[in-house]
Amino acid sequence: MNKLTLPNGEDIYYIDKLTALYVYNEIFVENEYLRNGIGVKEGDVIFDVGANIGLFTRFIANQAPDLKIFTFEPIKTIFQVLEANLAGLPCYLKNFNIGLSDKSEIIEFFYYPKVSADSTAVPFDWDLKVDQYVQNYREAVCKDIPIARIVPKFLRKRVVRAGLKKIYESEKVLCQLKPLSKIMKDLNIDRIDLLKIDAENYEKQVLAGISDKNWELIRQISMEVHEHIKGGENLLKEIIELLENKDFEVKLGEENLSTRLGVYMVYAKKKDYSSN
Repeated sequence: MNKLTLPNGEDIYYIDKLTALYVYNEIFVENEYLRNGIGVKEGDVIFDVGANIGLFTRFIANQAPDLKIFTFEPIKTIFQVLEANLAGLPCYLKNFNIGLSDKSEIIEFFYYPKVSADSTAVPFDWDLKVDQYVQNYREAVCKDIPIARIVPKFLRKRVVRAGLKKIYESEKVLCQLKPLSKIMKDLNIDRIDLLKIDAENYEKQVLAGISDKNWELIRQISMEVHEHIKGGENLLKEIIELLENKDFEVKLGEENLSTRLGVYMVYAKKKDYSSN
């Protein structure tokens, strides 16, 4: 495994630096998942769905004592790195090499070794994604690749498509999926204080695997919603309505480059729950 020292001095194992540093900034610097009143306290039960290489769990494990954390990462190669990164954390921890969905099955995933955090069962809409990058070219492309500024406008679409195709070269792998409610039953979980979801275009299926009875046991949700998939143009609205119908107060993350690229942060808290 590759080893990397993060800006905060912690050593981690990683698959690709792009994922490691991007996700580190998202979680440790921007505190992306603990905003708009979302928090943890002593003894909380946390589900990390789409745990990737484990950086969210490494972060959250030190936010309060005696936490119980359950991680879910379906892709075996990524899961092995996750286990290495989570060894010795100061909490109760169980890691599962499975993903969550609306039913138990084995399906094909697209594993992206160059951007492992984006590995998914549902790839984004290529034409839409290319257009989004072209529309936000200066911030989405030139910020990280300054030489891209010299590309004339009439060539940018072609350059963006070629770049994305190179970065998102995939390996197809089979992964096990199970419904969240089955997991809760099997583990005898009587509550989830924080459900973190970063399922890379599969969040709708994750939520569909929660029974009405188990919705009552979930207190907070912090999740990414990805509209950059075919048929995903109303997904954010659908998920907000679902959460509100389940008696959550819902707030959105701030508008930024990610939202212009079709990725939104959603924060939901049961109306009668306090994380303080």
